[in-house]
Amino acid sequence: MQKVLSLFLAMVLTGATAWAAQNDGVITVKTNKAGRPLVEKWAEVYKTVHPEVQIEVVSAKVKEADLTLVNAPVEGTNVTWVGRFALLPITAKKNPLREDIEKKTWSAKDFKRLFFADEELDEEELDGTKSKKEKLADKLTVYTGSHSTSWTPALAAYFGHTKDDVKGNKVAGDDYYLLNAIEEEPTAVTFSSLTFLYDLQSRSIRQNITLLPLNVKKEQGEALRSGNLDETIQLLETQHFDTIPVENVGFTYQAFDNDIDQFLAWVLNEGQQYNNEQGFLRLAEKDIKQQIKLLANR
Repeated sequence: MQKVLSLFLAMVLTGATAWAAQNDGVITVKTNKAGRPLVEKWAEVYKTVHPEVQIEVVSAKVKEADLTLVNAPVEGTNVTWVGRFALLPITAKKNPLREDIEKKTWSAKDFKRLFFADEELDEEELDGTKSKKEKLADKLTVYTGSHSTSWTPALAAYFGHTKDDVKGNKVAGDDYYLLNAIEEEPTAVTFSSLTFLYDLQSRSIRQNITLLPLNVKKEQGEALRSGNLDETIQLLETQHFDTIPVENVGFTYQAFDNDIDQFLAWVLNEGQQYNNEQGFLRLAEKDIKQQIKLLANR
């Protein structure tokens, strides 16, 4: 009996060791569509310097992964911020209201009134009068994302709201499909990430969309209207705008091991150089140092 038990335990230990060996050096990374180009770039380059580690990039539909790209902390998990993303307001070039849209610049207050319910009325509205822009806003159709991977919560938080305050039409799929809504409903307006708005190869804004003119300084507006991704990123990395949400993006994880530690440290130290290339902003230097320090103290 003792021999049988010993043999059984040996088999269990052997199986466990084999499983560990099989999974050692493999990191699964879950990301939404917007973050996929950047995550895949990091994985590609990291493999050239650490060929012993395999990084598998999986879709947001997968339930479990070692790392998950997020824009907000998830309760019960750790998070390491690795970059920033920006959201810009857009509409279709064929929007029949485009001429009226471009007559004036749009402020943070305008976007709050356009995208969120229960914004306080000013005295003129209480008197029953509306400005031309407010009348125009009534004719526009708001679209936002509602999927679990959507960055709509970040949009809402930036303007002092929650995702439940967002009004208009909700798109259930990935935020990429907001661009389809713009095409199908010409009067639609939305906010979308740089990854979707610009062609990452030509660095130009997509031909069928146009940015809403923002209430910014002349030279800032010219940089945005240039339609060039690199000019836009340079502007957003150095200046703050109350009309353009810019938020952190990072990896959340429950377990922590040496492979994950080394990969995250590499992304912070070396991987930042690829952020702009893939439509993301780099972390500020002080934030990089803070994240590296937090990693070292785990």
